Amino acid sequence: MKLPEFINNVASKSEKQDDPAVVDILSRADIQNINIADDVANGIINGLLTVETAKSHPVVKKHFYAQCLAPYDAEILNTVKKFELGDDFEAEISGNKNTFDKFRKLNEKLKELTDGLKTSQGKGDEKTIEKYVKLINDRNAEIARLKESTVPKTEFEKAQKEKENEIRDFMIHSKIEGLKFANQDVSADVNTEVANVLLKKALLKNKAVIVKEGNDLKLKNAEDPNLDFLNEQNKTVSFDDFTNKVFAESKILAVSGNKNPNTQSFAPPANPFIPELTGKLNTARFDAAVQASLSDLANC
Repeated sequence: MKLPEFINNVASKSEKQDDPAVVDILSRADIQNINIADDVANGIINGLLTVETAKSHPVVKKHFYAQCLAPYDAEILNTVKKFELGDDFEAEISGNKNTFDKFRKLNEKLKELTDGLKTSQGKGDEKTIEKYVKLINDRNAEIARLKESTVPKTEFEKAQKEKENEIRDFMIHSKIEGLKFANQDVSADVNTEVANVLLKKALLKNKAVIVKEGNDLKLKNAEDPNLDFLNEQNKTVSFDDFTNKVFAESKILAVSGNKNPNTQSFAPPANPFIPELTGKLNTARFDAAVQASLSDLANC
């Protein structure tokens, strides 16, 4: 794993990946080709837990769910004993590890007893029936409160938002990955990572964010994502135009038709200037050299 990718992943754990200090480090050219062993890097990254990731971690989640649901398990068992619902039913409830299933079974049992009372007693003993009906209603209310406290609406909305952000990031990565970079001496992954860093830095500087709208990427105002991003001329800018400008100014993209200056051929001007010589040209040394060469040939 490349060092910039490692730093970015670690920073993301604490949502600091867009911090100017982190962005500046990731944009440094001298760290782009430094490698960290994948098993070491992944071990460190996977071992870090933020508050948000801890909420969905199976071990942590199991621990706190058990603490949260234990009082309800105890209350269910007390209800079974209080209303003498039978040893078999008590054993069934005690062996059941699912709190929500226990509530459902208790409600079914109480409804069964209520229906039995109505059938055997005609109209039935109003006080007895009312007691069981009240108990059923209380237990239904407990179930509703339990669901709301353990699986809040905000958690569902947060999961949906994270999913949308993952798709958005994939779309951005795919667009950048398809570009042709000027530096062909490094891998495509390194070029893509550098481009990502430059894009984040530009977004931070311009107070803009990228959002996914349908199947398109749009630029929005970072301070109010409901508003479109406006440039210095107060005009909206498309995602492609913004990224093209950022990468063009950074000179990381290959220029079409650009040739290596060391291999370019030199074409002389159509009408070269040849200066006129004035006076008599001194050819004495040249004539002497010619005569010497002729003499050497004659002696061969």
